[in-house]
Amino acid sequence: MFQFRFVSPYTLIGLLALTCWLPLAAAATTPDGAEPTAKTSQWIRAGRVLDVVKGEYATDQLITITDGKITAIEPIPKQAQPNDLWLDWSHLTVLPGLIDAHTHLCDNSHMGRAFDHWALPAASFGIAGVVNAKRTLQAGFTTVRDLSAPYYACVALRDAINAGWVPGPRMHSSGQMITMTGGHGDWGGWMAPEHQVQTPAETVADGTDAVRQAVRLQIQHGVDWIKLSATGGFGTTGTIPGASTYTQAEIQAAVEEAAKRGIGVAAHAHGNDGILNAIAAGVKSIEHGTLMDTQAIKQLKKNNTFVVMDLLAAHYDLIETKKDFTDKQIQTTNEAYYQDYAANFKRAYQAGVRLAFGTDSGVYPHGRNAEQFQLMVDAGMSPIDAIRSATTWAAELLGQEQAVGQIQVGMHADLLAVQGDPLTDIGVLTKVQQVMKGGELVPGD
Repeated sequence: MFQFRFVSPYTLIGLLALTCWLPLAAAATTPDGAEPTAKTSQWIRAGRVLDVVKGEYATDQLITITDGKITAIEPIPKQAQPNDLWLDWSHLTVLPGLIDAHTHLCDNSHMGRAFDHWALPAASFGIAGVVNAKRTLQAGFTTVRDLSAPYYACVALRDAINAGWVPGPRMHSSGQMITMTGGHGDWGGWMAPEHQVQTPAETVADGTDAVRQAVRLQIQHGVDWIKLSATGGFGTTGTIPGASTYTQAEIQAAVEEAAKRGIGVAAHAHGNDGILNAIAAGVKSIEHGTLMDTQAIKQLKKNNTFVVMDLLAAHYDLIETKKDFTDKQIQTTNEAYYQDYAANFKRAYQAGVRLAFGTDSGVYPHGRNAEQFQLMVDAGMSPIDAIRSATTWAAELLGQEQAVGQIQVGMHADLLAVQGDPLTDIGVLTKVQQVMKGGELVPGD
């Protein structure tokens, strides 16, 4: 039975999107055949378990899960008698649940104008979020950072998932993106000057005082992160990705205001000047980093600033769907532009910049997140570091390194299982066999 509670004024969107979903409970007996304790325990017999820190496998392991947390990991005891009540993953490779640090679960912008912010009721974004959250979870991503949605739909979705109304990953939501007048995310920029947008899908603010007020507004509505736009973007009419928008002082005002509540700031930034402004202002992460040069890479490294480079979204737009971005002052072909981006990714990786896995889901169809691993390896990253970027490194960015990102005692029982060896064939991560979140199996479609 669901217990409903007031969690946010925006969870009304989630009400319109409720679906019935009963997680599968795994019955079990103790390894020696005794009755389970008063606590709810279960066991997984794993063929091999990946230690993402060491980059090594432990074989024939028994994982004990109690009340949704990992309570023991040990070689299968000699006296243990396997039985049908254990989860038998003895033929599978088990990894920690994956983390995507840049998603848009309530957005389907890959659908084009059909998903326009003013062509649909606000509830549509919450309903889309329910569908996309389930797909993302089934793909093995048990934690996400959702970086902006219209009308606070991602906050409502987070609350609905936490309340058990709908299935989905653990969400860290930013609410609405903060942008300047005419900046990336000021979606009404295509309108003639005699018209005004009365219900903006994002938050427009100019000057340090207005930016502070915008941050306070996001916090009032229950966000976990602040996202602001430091440069133009590909998805907004009239903006140029390489051009900076907010000044360093404006970004710093956002960082200072968010820090009062222990909240980090993520900066959308393609162009070098915007990247440098955001780093100097103290943001936690740079999103995209498409055009960063050697100076930006040095500053990222010096300031220990994370960068989240969405190779999959770029590949989808530039290569797969061959979108026309000639209005964005791109002076080269789509193929060359993508290769330059991949080369920047490699340079940042080789320089030791902190890289967290993020795909900008919603630009491409949801559920394909794991396809980015191959793109990262193709760009020069080792398979184990690609996995670390979506586990330990991303968990550190989110401040969740004690809860998710590893298979360790005391952490959430967020797991996925695949056939094969992702350290030799990273592509197996796109073929997930089993997913568990908090000790509950995630059913397939």
